[in-house]
Amino acid sequence: MSMSYATLPLPVVPAPYRVRVFTPEDMDGVIALYSHPEVARSLNFTVPVLRETLHTKLTGDLEAMRQGKGIRWVLAHEGAPTPLGYLTLFNWSQKDRRAEVGYMVARALWGQGVMTGILPALIRFGFEHLDLHRIEGMVNVRNTASHRALTRAGFQQEGVLRGYQADGNGGGFNDMCLLALLEDAWRASAAK
Repeated sequence: MSMSYATLPLPVVPAPYRVRVFTPEDMDGVIALYSHPEVARSLNFTVPVLRETLHTKLTGDLEAMRQGKGIRWVLAHEGAPTPLGYLTLFNWSQKDRRAEVGYMVARALWGQGVMTGILPALIRFGFEHLDLHRIEGMVNVRNTASHRALTRAGFQQEGVLRGYQADGNGGGFNDMCLLALLEDAWRASAAK
């Protein structure tokens, strides 16, 4: 089933940020964010990351949105068009009422608690507007900042997937933590 994102509200994120639905016009700005070597490494892209690799990934994201398999947003400062991040609820299963959360912010914003502030808006959007029952997050075991942001948002670690993902930066495989938040747990914590 295809979903029209034009009829959905945008997640309300804390000032000084805002989000907008990702469009082809955002492609160059988002590619620039992903191209930073530390950002690329944290997301398991081979460094230096090729522009063609990122263009293919983002084109696939636009197609997934067209097919109703997830939604992607661009994070920016209020009143400014320059992308500061890329946020998503993807791998959406309408039947299972499940999706995966993903995010990336500009290297200059790391360590400032940006995702800790924004994740609650994405979670609320997923449960209230996409009628999700479960939101998952997959994090490289070495990405402690992302793991911390998810657990602060209420996610619980369910396990470690050993050797789950090929390492794009030197061979080998990465272990990934699987975390999840269920709607009833989210509603219980939101009611407090």
